Amino acid sequence: MLYFILPYISLVVLVVGVLYRIGLWLAAGKGPLGLYLGLHRLVVKPRQEGYLSAVGHILARMFTYYTILKASYRRDYATWLGVALFHWGIFLLIAFHLHLWLPQLTVPESLMFIMGTTVGSVTLAAGVYLLVRRVNIQRVYSVTINYLDDYVAVSWVILIVTLGLALRLTAPPSLFNEAVKWALGLTSFKYVPPPSNPLFYAHVLAVELFMVYIPFAKMIHPFSMPVNPALYGRFEDIEEVRRRVMDKLGW
Repeated sequence: MLYFILPYISLVVLVVGVLYRIGLWLAAGKGPLGLYLGLHRLVVKPRQEGYLSAVGHILARMFTYYTILKASYRRDYATWLGVALFHWGIFLLIAFHLHLWLPQLTVPESLMFIMGTTVGSVTLAAGVYLLVRRVNIQRVYSVTINYLDDYVAVSWVILIVTLGLALRLTAPPSLFNEAVKWALGLTSFKYVPPPSNPLFYAHVLAVELFMVYIPFAKMIHPFSMPVNPALYGRFEDIEEVRRRVMDKLGW
């Protein structure tokens, strides 16, 4: 159930849930104040940029996180580095796991071990830093923007990476071939027993449950961020908007 049925359920919930959330956003009214989806403190004001310009903006944001230095965190270089390393680390770790479904790629195990443990360790360190920072985030913004979801999301990713690192460092050499057979069995809808390893069980189960969690939480932002500004405009920092409102209206 957990390692043959649940993977399909998790994938269906993830795909259908993400498409449903994006559909809801696209159908929502785009008022004069704009709206945002995905991250705090960022407001999207519609019809301020052309489509191509907005696409370029969001791609630059997704690949460099430059707005953290430009406006959002007042040139907080430590936060920018933590965010960049954390997100890029996750992307790379996902890419490394695709090797399970592409066994024909003859990558030396020694190289995979070095890359996996290095990227995993950096991602874990960045995640812990961002979690600690989030605990103290109210001191930075002087407003309460933390919710249980914020802590759960980062902590869950940290747990997944920790389990993966522990598995990578302790697993016997035979585990990779067993994992490949299990993964290819899922692709062909054939049941193949997963590797008999408690860390493997825990790591995979944490990933499966996280896939179910994504559409119902702010973890939707990797999927919603490309949609929002690419279609409806540019980001503005809430503090800058608040200052302009106070200057013009006095409140």
